[in-house]
Amino acid sequence: MSVVIIPTPGMAGGPCRGSCDHAKCHTMRAMADDKCHHCGGRFGFGTKITGEPAMHMRCAQTIAARDGAPATHPIHDPVAPHNVTTHRGDKN
Repeated sequence: MSVVIIPTPGMAGGPCRGSCDHAKCHTMRAMADDKCHHCGGRFGFGTKITGEPAMHMRCAQTIAARDGAPATHPIHDPVAPHNVTTHRGDKN
């Protein structure tokens, strides 16, 4: 299972902090605005995303735990807590 992290604006490999015309930056911002298939929350920047259809890693872990995946399964590796309601986007 692959894991994608959309870098935070201004960080190495991330989109520009302000508005720009870079196709890569627009793609990353669009990915961050996409919604999780499981919880419906916005992915945002710096969040681990996995699966097809795409979902937060924490949502995939919840599903795996509910479905009885063994505790040694890689889906149970710890991830940083994530609260989609407090994410406000770029800070200048």
